[in-house]
Amino acid sequence: METVETKELAVVRGQVTKAMDAANGLAIGTKEEMVAATDVLSRIKKVAKMARDRKEEITKPLNDALKSARDLFRPLEDGLAEAERIVKGKMVAWQAGQDKAAEEARIKVAERVARGTMKAETAVAKMEKIEDAPTAVQGKVGAVGFRTVRKYRVTDESKLPREYLVPNVPKINAALKAGVEVPGAEVYEETQVASSSVLDADHPLLGQR
Repeated sequence: METVETKELAVVRGQVTKAMDAANGLAIGTKEEMVAATDVLSRIKKVAKMARDRKEEITKPLNDALKSARDLFRPLEDGLAEAERIVKGKMVAWQAGQDKAAEEARIKVAERVARGTMKAETAVAKMEKIEDAPTAVQGKVGAVGFRTVRKYRVTDESKLPREYLVPNVPKINAALKAGVEVPGAEVYEETQVASSSVLDADHPLLGQR
């Protein structure tokens, strides 16, 4: 059996189809046709408002509930994310320290060989005993792995080529609106159509609800 929501959606869908047919069939070549187009536009806006109002009746409670849930859990999620960041940071620092210690130990062995205070075969044996930091660690209830990834960052924005710079459009628009001259930007005029509607649900395009 069709639900009320399904029936309402069918009504709106029918109105959208009528609006599209009216728009596609419209031709403006005379003043009278311009008047007719004005009415068509008003009817379309009326249908759009009908669809928007019904959509908001459905989505507003859902959005309010979603916002409430996010606000409730955000402090918990932020705290857990910070705790994870701290632990991972300490893990990376420990691993870096282990790698540094192993490298320093290898250098010392190599220096002794170079000075002649250690035999090559003894150095090889010592080198084999020097352990690098583990790339994976298995715990009792979990495991971690370390990997090196490439990341990118800007070190000096003033040296970036122009094609890599993104204009601050909101700031530029605000300056132009305030009358400030911005090289490379301008104020221009564009003709737009603003319409209002005095139609009701009894209009032929909307039909009887």
